[in-house]
Amino acid sequence: MEPRVNRTLLVTASLAALLAAVPARGERGPSTPTERRKAVDVTRRLEREPLARRAAADRRWLLQWIVEIPDIQVRGCSGPLDPLAEDDGSRFGKILFVQSMFGMAAFQIEHPRSADDWLAVQTAGVESVLRAYRSLLRARPQARWDELDALLAAQRRGRLPALLEQAMEGCDEPAGPAPGDAI
Repeated sequence: MEPRVNRTLLVTASLAALLAAVPARGERGPSTPTERRKAVDVTRRLEREPLARRAAADRRWLLQWIVEIPDIQVRGCSGPLDPLAEDDGSRFGKILFVQSMFGMAAFQIEHPRSADDWLAVQTAGVESVLRAYRSLLRARPQARWDELDALLAAQRRGRLPALLEQAMEGCDEPAGPAPGDAI
């Protein structure tokens, strides 16, 4: 259990570093339908073009929006994406890592009845990362990750949800921050 705690701390520290660039704002109400549509559109655009000129601004907006809204909760979990958070930037690990949060939020918007299914939400986050990773490799083949290649192989075999359920065992148990404290 100790390695999971250390990885969780690493993931939390990485998210804190990403959020440091996002200015804090006061309490706000639930997301609007227009914001939710924009969030899904931005998520899909980042999957297709993770290195586009406006991608950094899109990530900042989406991350700030996820932090501010009370009605969509993104819960990180230690698992197969952890090595991405440790990247020094040479292979775009942090960009790919944060993409999982965007994918989880988009899934909850598109599938509100499944928003409480932790495995479906986490799988959607990883699938979003894999779409962005494939797009990234077209532009930067040197940005290859063995961990993501293994997840792509599991996805091709239809084994991704089972692999994630095993790798992220215990994520569905309440732990850490309360729902209002997402990310």
